[in-house]
Amino acid sequence: MVRCHDVRFGATEFNPGLGAGRFHPFEDVRSGKAVPVLYAAGDLDGALSETVFHDVAVRGPGKKVERFMLEAMVASMLACERDLSLAQLYGYGLSRLGVTRLELIESGAEEYERTAAWARALHACDEAIDGLIWVSRQNDGSRAIVLFGDRVSRNDLRIARNPVTLYIHPGFDQVQEAAEKAGILILD
Repeated sequence: MVRCHDVRFGATEFNPGLGAGRFHPFEDVRSGKAVPVLYAAGDLDGALSETVFHDVAVRGPGKKVERFMLEAMVASMLACERDLSLAQLYGYGLSRLGVTRLELIESGAEEYERTAAWARALHACDEAIDGLIWVSRQNDGSRAIVLFGDRVSRNDLRIARNPVTLYIHPGFDQVQEAAEKAGILILD
């Protein structure tokens, strides 16, 4: 899996609860402690779609990203050292929950408190669930995941390829290639 992340975090380091995302922050219902999370995707295009390109407009003049946003970003390739159990938030997985893709995956940042509540509920319903998997909002050819740091340890993950900075070459070349495929302009 590929993870695009701020250099403040190591490749296998979980976010302890900083910021807000689709499925964080939330607290464990039993302990009341914040559940650390790690977002990743099945490929670089998906990881970029869920981070750097996450808030890019689908059409119009907003289809652009300022290059400076990449300054503190790296891409890390990780491998799992064990099988993970992920709650499926696509296909019949959404049907079973009685929620639509529009409500859970397509919603904007103003809905993150509500979508994080879904992560909390899924985390609470089965202690065997290590995280969630869904089809990327910005790139429906990629799967995105979030892992729960109280269920998956850093030792369960291995760095398969050293992190690559996204601001300079060769990492920037990969960002630029993905942006061109998505019709996104990178502004210097």
